[in-house]
Amino acid sequence: MDEFNKKEINNELRVMRFQVFDVECGNCVYKIKRALATLPDVVDINITPDFDNSKAVVILRYKGNLDKREIEEILKEISEESPYHEYKAVWE
Repeated sequence: MDEFNKKEINNELRVMRFQVFDVECGNCVYKIKRALATLPDVVDINITPDFDNSKAVVILRYKGNLDKREIEEILKEISEESPYHEYKAVWE
């Protein structure tokens, strides 16, 4: 595969979908979205909360590579900012 085709593959828009647990309010959604937006190559973030069940579905659109461990680390960091939440990703 030539260098041009490698770049083309890395620039394709990709989608990652997962759930985050312990999401109880709009502030939780805001904190998660703000934190995920710091990841490189993230193009779009859609978070659909289900406050009755304390969770949210997250759909990330990104270019390049995105490691699940990066997302888990970001969720851990913002959980440490609040003694009331422990955000956990569940991969679909």
